[in-house]
Amino acid sequence: MIREIINFLNDLEQDYPEVFDLNKTPSPGLHLWVELDDEGNWKNNPPIEGVDYVVYDGKETLSFKHYEAIRYEELGLRVGTTMNKTLDKKKQIFSCSPFVVNFKIKSYSNDKIEGTKEEKITSLLKFYFENAISICINKNDTVLIEQATAFKNVIAQVLKAINLLTVTVIEKDNSVINKPLIETFKDDSYINIYNKDICLDEYRTCHENYLREKLFNINDYNSDKEINETTWGISDFINGTGAKFTKKTFLQHKTGGFFKGVASRIQAKDTIALNKFEILLNNQVLPNPLPIFVDKNEFKNNSEIVSIFNNEGERKFSYPQLLKTIYEIDEQRILSNYYLLNISRGVVNDFDFVSNFQYKLNNFTIENYFQLKRKGEMLQSLKLHTIFGFENIVVTKIFNNGLVREKGEQFTYNYFNDIDPNYISGGDEIANLILRFRKAFYDYIYKSRKQAVTSTMFDEIMLTSIVCDLKHDEFKDNYHTKETSIKEKLNIWFSLYNNFSNHPNNRENMMNTFKTLLEKTEQVANDDNILLDENNVGEFLFAAGQVIYFLLSKSKTSNPSHALLEPFLQKSNTPQLQNAIANAVNAYKHEISFYKDRFERLASQVLAFNTSENLKNNQRYLLAGYFAPSVIYKSTKEKEEQKQIINN
Repeated sequence: MIREIINFLNDLEQDYPEVFDLNKTPSPGLHLWVELDDEGNWKNNPPIEGVDYVVYDGKETLSFKHYEAIRYEELGLRVGTTMNKTLDKKKQIFSCSPFVVNFKIKSYSNDKIEGTKEEKITSLLKFYFENAISICINKNDTVLIEQATAFKNVIAQVLKAINLLTVTVIEKDNSVINKPLIETFKDDSYINIYNKDICLDEYRTCHENYLREKLFNINDYNSDKEINETTWGISDFINGTGAKFTKKTFLQHKTGGFFKGVASRIQAKDTIALNKFEILLNNQVLPNPLPIFVDKNEFKNNSEIVSIFNNEGERKFSYPQLLKTIYEIDEQRILSNYYLLNISRGVVNDFDFVSNFQYKLNNFTIENYFQLKRKGEMLQSLKLHTIFGFENIVVTKIFNNGLVREKGEQFTYNYFNDIDPNYISGGDEIANLILRFRKAFYDYIYKSRKQAVTSTMFDEIMLTSIVCDLKHDEFKDNYHTKETSIKEKLNIWFSLYNNFSNHPNNRENMMNTFKTLLEKTEQVANDDNILLDENNVGEFLFAAGQVIYFLLSKSKTSNPSHALLEPFLQKSNTPQLQNAIANAVNAYKHEISFYKDRFERLASQVLAFNTSENLKNNQRYLLAGYFAPSVIYKSTKEKEEQKQIINN
């Protein structure tokens, strides 16, 4: 992975160098430049706003002086996002240069460090500057060492002056007052002090010396005592403190090509490339996941994808939107032979090779078997043209908006984030379903691994999700809260029933089966001479579902929800289910009119049916019969409409 990232970074630096200037902002707070005379006295005191210092609130449009602050600040940045690479033993000073002092307001007023505000920082300066000078400046460069020392000697004076800076503030009562500037900052704001007398090239040299020293995780495993570009060591990039584990015997690797128990080392020049890559990640100018093309003939894709991602300005594309844009530019585009890196907050979630990405889908159509309506109109069948259409429509629904979350027209994705059951309809049951299967769906969608999602897996997800909706259904204002969700999932299950099988021709065609079962059930309900096929458990369960729906519709409970179906679903054999139905008939017989001959015909055949099959293996038929259009309640007009739907 490391070598692929380095190659990607070097290619990007050559073809799209402007990416390194994107999304840069100065840290919020104060940025102040100090100029010294030949005797080391601070000569631009008191500082003038817009000339010697500038304030950034994190929101305003950047000025020339703000961009100048960015250039100075980035040449004093520490490595990584933790404080283990700072030069200050108290870890209160964030900068890592003998010509920059950078700290947070909350460090400036930290009660753990005794003294006045400025004394709290000045007490740390001696060690900080000694460390910075020894690491960042060549020991023979006496001029730079003297300049750094002179800069250190005026910091206390600068801090006192900062305390005196004021800003005009309009109070809530519209009164205008002068307020100490430092009191307007939040605790997470920064104070940055730069030495203006040092040219940026010298800043850069000092920072490169710091990086060369600190970009290795630990120097105990370096190939050279004096670090140079070709020194081999352990990278600090996504490596934490793992090297320390080699001191523990039972955690040491005993096989393979290891150096002192360490699996691999890289050269110092490559650690600088990895640091640049990490900065790009922090600046959010790279999509996530990030495709990294390894074939030189495909390298152009690297810079093109990153460029398109950043053309949207402040509103960044999601990865699906990014690929959609690429395929809109060229429908015949083929993306192949690349690594897909998913990384967040310095943690690699996934890194895997994609041999050939398949954007378009074939034969993915969701039929409206269960007659869902929107604004009184019957919904038409829905054809899914792309893999991300499948993700946004199917994956969103089957995991109850928990894996892929739709809000407005925006989608968020939880393939690697923590899952909070409290924010998912279905709670722990759906959360566990997501945790079990989300990696498979990620591989299926983003890596085109069609074997990742199997038909068995798909069936389990659909049944579990539907039953979970049943449990949480409520009947309010003459409306079932989960009925639409259940019918949407049944439509998805039956429509895509064969799409995840390695041998679809050996798997039942649920499209034809549903239509056949509905027709047969209606014939049985309307004709004494037509019987259920004694060898077809699907016919039995579908008809049983119709009977159960009719019986439960007679319930006079305060909440006649679809949860009443669940006990019937739990029956594993025919006698158990028939007894449950018979009990329901007895419970609701006073609500059943004798003229309901359709019900009588269906019920009599359902109660007389005999099979030894395990009904739990065929629960989909019972669900289908229950939620399908009722043949018992159907009017003559509805019969004609249903016939037309079936024929279509």
